Amino acid sequence: MLTQLSVYLPNSPGVLASFIELLMKNNINIRSMTVAETKEYGLLLLLVDKPLDCVALLDEKDYTVSITKVIAIKLSDNIKGLYKIAKIFGEKNINIEYLYSTMVNDESLIVLRVNDDNKAMKILKNQGFNIIHEN
Repeated sequence: MLTQLSVYLPNSPGVLASFIELLMKNNINIRSMTVAETKEYGLLLLLVDKPLDCVALLDEKDYTVSITKVIAIKLSDNIKGLYKIAKIFGEKNINIEYLYSTMVNDESLIVLRVNDDNKAMKILKNQGFNIIHEN
């Protein structure tokens, strides 16, 4: 499983650039980022190379941040692999709470948050999926 950071930022021009600059200045590399927005704030879901260092930095700078464990899976064929995962999880009563896709080192990844991590990991391993681990 991977450590995903959820960070709330004010939804206004320049805030995202300042946030990314902070990470760059502290040698924290973003592996994946997705942003959802509301009128008042943006929610960043981040995978970074040094999650614990990043959390410490963001706490020090008074950002609102939380940690979530997520599953990342390498897929060579996104749609067929994703269909297989969704079908198996549906049959095994595992709910996909959210997912997003990303590219890391030219590899396509699906990042999932599910309601039962242990059960999902066992199923994915048994089905031969290539699961990405921290480091």
